[in-house]
Amino acid sequence: MWNREISLPRNYNVPVMLQRLGADPLHNLDEKEETVKIPVVHNGAAEGITLRFHQTEEGYDVNLTGDAVPPDAAAAQAESIFLWNRPLEEIQDHFQSTDLAPLFERFAGTPLVCEFETYGCLMKTIIHQQLNMSFAYTLSSRFVQTYGEMVDGVWFYPEPERIARLEPEELKKLQFSRSKAEYVIDTSRMIVDGKLDLGAIKEQTDEEVMKTLTAIRGVGPWTAQCFLLFGLGRADLLPAKDIGIQNGLKHLWNREKKPSVKEIQEKSKAWSPYASYAALYIWLSTEFS
Repeated sequence: MWNREISLPRNYNVPVMLQRLGADPLHNLDEKEETVKIPVVHNGAAEGITLRFHQTEEGYDVNLTGDAVPPDAAAAQAESIFLWNRPLEEIQDHFQSTDLAPLFERFAGTPLVCEFETYGCLMKTIIHQQLNMSFAYTLSSRFVQTYGEMVDGVWFYPEPERIARLEPEELKKLQFSRSKAEYVIDTSRMIVDGKLDLGAIKEQTDEEVMKTLTAIRGVGPWTAQCFLLFGLGRADLLPAKDIGIQNGLKHLWNREKKPSVKEIQEKSKAWSPYASYAALYIWLSTEFS
């Protein structure tokens, strides 16, 4: 058993971060104890790595505990998820002169956090599209609990090879629509066949990723943008067509009607190069209202 201690940025907002992660019933976390476990695979070894956040005089540090996976590999995976290398104070300062300043005061230091697995993020995003949040989580939970694996109390999404072998009728038993079942299976088959490389896609620009993903049947702009945000952690992206974004801005701007996509896109120019954090904080304002 090994332990690795890591210092976090001074204003890294652990409580709000964990509260948002707690919305996904697949996550193994304890808000009160400020712990979360993440799935890590290294050289064929799968392990649930425990992260224990604890307060210091400066803010928060985190202790990582593992066994089978080397500490460097586990720490690198944790950093790629929790993005604690981002300049949160700089981001906070950037929004002080914008109309989103009240949100950045209210949720100060809340980090953008990626989904724990890249393939899992793509599957989850496809599953969740055009569903209400409650049923979306029900469906993605059924998917993982039926075809994935639990290791050390942590759910791992299934390998694409397993999903590629399915037929739509099997997913329909979980209450997938036929079309959504086909999208999930067909996308997994593309990965298995080498037509979609999730490793290579990480090196692409936002525009290239959008082009790559929206060429896939069943993957529209919203799905691709959410993958950029929560699969790849891109910092400057705002899904202006997202209903949550529109409703959040309607409330923030005291409007009777939702702002238009064009207006949001125009306003978001002032939020660059951290538009992803604008999106996150707008979503937070609707989730913690």
